[in-house]
Amino acid sequence: MPKAKPKIAVDIDEVLVPHFQDLIDWYNRKYGTKLTLTDNHPTDPEGWGTDDISEAIRRVHGFFETPEFLGLKPFKEPFAVLKELSDRYNLVVVTARDTVLEKITRDWLDEHFVDLFKEAHFTARFSLEGKSQTKTSVCLSIGAEYLVDDALDHCIDAAEHGIKALLFGDYPWNQASYLPPDVTRVKNWQEVLDYFEGR
Repeated sequence: MPKAKPKIAVDIDEVLVPHFQDLIDWYNRKYGTKLTLTDNHPTDPEGWGTDDISEAIRRVHGFFETPEFLGLKPFKEPFAVLKELSDRYNLVVVTARDTVLEKITRDWLDEHFVDLFKEAHFTARFSLEGKSQTKTSVCLSIGAEYLVDDALDHCIDAAEHGIKALLFGDYPWNQASYLPPDVTRVKNWQEVLDYFEGR
């Protein structure tokens, strides 16, 4: 019986597709706020023009019904890299998106990354229903050995639980003066490929 391929969990937003700039541009126009790229992965609702985190989440969910969101195009690089990696690894999506976006997201993945991802898991990090889970817990439950994600906290938590984390991008929201040994910054998809070719 052939040995199972190692599993790589891949985030969507700002890893497969740029979307945060479109979100904050839309949000600033609609709500008169002054959000910038440093405000990604918010836990403080004040920058979002409210003192209620549930209201901030509800407002952000409004973006998911706009033409800007529905027409998002992926970065150019990941398809070719993931196609190459799929020969040696099983690829799965693990996203913080809410489960209400599951159908839209699966359709988008089928359109842009056809047949590359074996599974897609939604952790609902900012869920209005409060039913969320961590990416680490999902990775552990599905046996993912690697996580490619732009969120520093996700990567550190994964590494603390034995998952090798690739901190994707050189974004304002994922800067750190120190990274744990099992967290490796990869600034682009070529560096992702280089990382796995060295394995």
